[in-house]
Amino acid sequence: MTPTPPCCFRHPACFIRIVSGLLLFVLVSPTSFAQSISGYITDENNEPVPFANVFVRELNTGTSADEKGYYFMTIDVGVYQFIYSSVGYQAKTEQVIIGDKPLKLNIRLSSEGTQLNEIVVKATKRDPAYEIIKHVIDNKEKFLSQIKSARANVYVRAMETVDDKRKKAREAEENLDLSKGITPADGLAEAKKKEEAEMDKINMVEMQLTLNYQYPDQYKEERTGYKIYGKKEGLFIPLFGESDFNFYHNLVHLKGIAEVPLISPVSKFAFLSYKYKLEEMVKEDSGFVYKIKVTPRKTGDATCRGYLYINDSTWQINRLELTMDKGGLKFYDVFTIRQTYKEIAKDVWIPYRQEFDYQTKGGSKVFKGNTVWVYAAYEKDYVFTAKFFGNEVAVTTKEAYTRDSTYWNKARTEPLTQEQQKVISYRDSITAAHSTQAYIDSIEAKFNKITFGEVLYHGIGFRKEATKRNIYISPLLSLIGFEVIGGFRIGPYVSYFRRFDNGRALHTSGSFSMGLKNRDWTGNVGFWTRYNPLRLGDISVRVGRDFYSVNSFDAYLNQLRISNYILHEHASVFHRIELFNGFYVSAELGFHNRLPVTGYDRTSIINRVIDEDEPLEFTSYQALISQVKLSYTPGQRFMTEPTQKVVLGSKYPTFSLAHRKGWNQVLTSDINFDYLEASIEQNLLLGTLGNSRYTLSAGKFVNTADLRYVDLKRFRQSDPYLYSDPLHSFQLLDTSMSATDLFLEAHYIHHFNGAMINNIPLIKKTKIRTVAGAGAMWIKQSNYRYQEVFGGVERVFKMGPRRRLRLGVFGVLSQTNHLPPRTGFKISFDVIDAWKREWSY
Repeated sequence: MTPTPPCCFRHPACFIRIVSGLLLFVLVSPTSFAQSISGYITDENNEPVPFANVFVRELNTGTSADEKGYYFMTIDVGVYQFIYSSVGYQAKTEQVIIGDKPLKLNIRLSSEGTQLNEIVVKATKRDPAYEIIKHVIDNKEKFLSQIKSARANVYVRAMETVDDKRKKAREAEENLDLSKGITPADGLAEAKKKEEAEMDKINMVEMQLTLNYQYPDQYKEERTGYKIYGKKEGLFIPLFGESDFNFYHNLVHLKGIAEVPLISPVSKFAFLSYKYKLEEMVKEDSGFVYKIKVTPRKTGDATCRGYLYINDSTWQINRLELTMDKGGLKFYDVFTIRQTYKEIAKDVWIPYRQEFDYQTKGGSKVFKGNTVWVYAAYEKDYVFTAKFFGNEVAVTTKEAYTRDSTYWNKARTEPLTQEQQKVISYRDSITAAHSTQAYIDSIEAKFNKITFGEVLYHGIGFRKEATKRNIYISPLLSLIGFEVIGGFRIGPYVSYFRRFDNGRALHTSGSFSMGLKNRDWTGNVGFWTRYNPLRLGDISVRVGRDFYSVNSFDAYLNQLRISNYILHEHASVFHRIELFNGFYVSAELGFHNRLPVTGYDRTSIINRVIDEDEPLEFTSYQALISQVKLSYTPGQRFMTEPTQKVVLGSKYPTFSLAHRKGWNQVLTSDINFDYLEASIEQNLLLGTLGNSRYTLSAGKFVNTADLRYVDLKRFRQSDPYLYSDPLHSFQLLDTSMSATDLFLEAHYIHHFNGAMINNIPLIKKTKIRTVAGAGAMWIKQSNYRYQEVFGGVERVFKMGPRRRLRLGVFGVLSQTNHLPPRTGFKISFDVIDAWKREWSY
């Protein structure tokens, strides 16, 4: 007889017996046995309590009832503490024993006496999240004023990484080569080169500051540490006023980020904009926290999506995560705000940590950014001196830019990731290497080396790093120029620039050209210096001889007319300074020798387009002209850097008054006139309705004893089809106008920023935005009145990760007191100012 082989997994019968035994053990094992518990949750009137919460203390988890108050969950056998709760009811704790049979357990909750009115809301069977949000809204005025004043240390870190899809494709090919056994000659050197290339694509900034705050909106930053690793252009490094995203306010303003403010999910009218869903009730150290999903009722530029975490009973925000998608965003494709709150006193919670994630695409590259803002040493009810706060909202100390690693190791309240540690180490080593004299000399030698491309295309530059000097000579291709008078000209351009350590700057330039047709010369020499950076003090001097456009702001076709030009020999000096915050004084004095161009051969290719060869004829004369301008912006906010002042704008209008005088019998001057002009301009932020801009101006020649044609007050003729700056020109003015007496002028434009389009489901997907405006003018001497209204649509197009082009189509209706109404259409082009993050109009 053949002996029976020992049992093993290779034998089919043994394998089946073993697996069956294990399954039976698991199923009957009391430690692994799971059973269900279910039931109905009702109130004292035996009415269901929809969406009530069921929490198991030992497991730190739970479930929610449905709209009928029915709940069901599966749980291992054992003894547990079940907590049943709902908004407006007293929580109830039950000890529950889960055995080997399904358990039915009905619970009755008692209403809280202070919230009996809320039971009516529950009867609508809405998600309980709505009642929770309602409690937050009812109490938010209290939350807004809990912090009367405060002082805290803040650590800020911003980081950007650049992902290149093309580079990843190349790396995939290299990895394929490696899989085939094709290896580079020096694998270690290649790996190091790749790592350095990755570090070059990461930029980072660290900042340490003391934040001072006083209710409701006064703040001041004292920046004591500032370190840049790489470049900062794409990083979100806000002032407190630009990152004080207080969601207890009805509107959250996102300056520099979005075109319109964000409607807070806990605003007074939030239920009209958002839907809410209670996802779970979480037990934390501070108590129970409701996790509520926030969804826009209609996607739009002023709404967000994400999660709110609300503290039970106190109804304060515990934390949040809200995301805005591109549409209203200026530069980013997506922007996420995360806030984590902390209790600093009894029922007083502050957002002690903020985090911002942002992303944008440009070509094959994806730019991903992250900024954190962390509080430490928070002092509530800090007492400030009477004049501590003002229009200066931030000041940077001289030592801030020189802090070493020892300082930063102590200052960081947010630990560095491994990647960030690598970035700092790599950038510090690069900075150290680039600071050596040998490296500086080598870079200067390379930069100052003259190449064929520089001579022909780019221009020749000479740089001295130690003294921050730079000389530039124009390339050969730019030697050829063109003037309306006489056509082609040839000549060079040279400039010199120097920046000083104290913030002062100096720039000089000179140009010279010879006309190929008339053999005449023109040229200009200019000098400019910022001698007082903290008071924005500038001085400039210019001397030259050139062809001068009488109305340089006129329609572009008129700029091609010979009758618009004279020969201009001039010398002028200009000075501007800020006497006190927001109050500027500028003064200019210029001597002008004005000559006609009748003796020049004026034919050129322009004559084929503009059939006109009638120069302005007059007797040559001299003019000494001065201009003094006063400008005041109340409440102008600003930052103070160690060597400069940075103006941040104001919510109030800018008022200006100017006086221009033509002097008679002074330095052979032949003219005699006085002109006064006053103006007001302002940018108005109107919440979710968009933003408006307006300009108002009035002027009058109070002396016209000898007023020449060149010095008249002029109004620009409109361009055919092209939309011009609506704050300084009209769209259907069919001729150039001038004034020697009183005139009044007004311009207004409003960008709805999606406020109207967002309510039209199909059209809003086109991402177009509506615009409207108006303009009016009155000239006394001719009793000429002009008025116009316009409306149109615009769309923003991406030209790169940080550049945007805004295209628009407008319809215009105008009327004068001399002609019947007329209509026309215009096309607009506007490129955003990437530095200021603002459009031209």
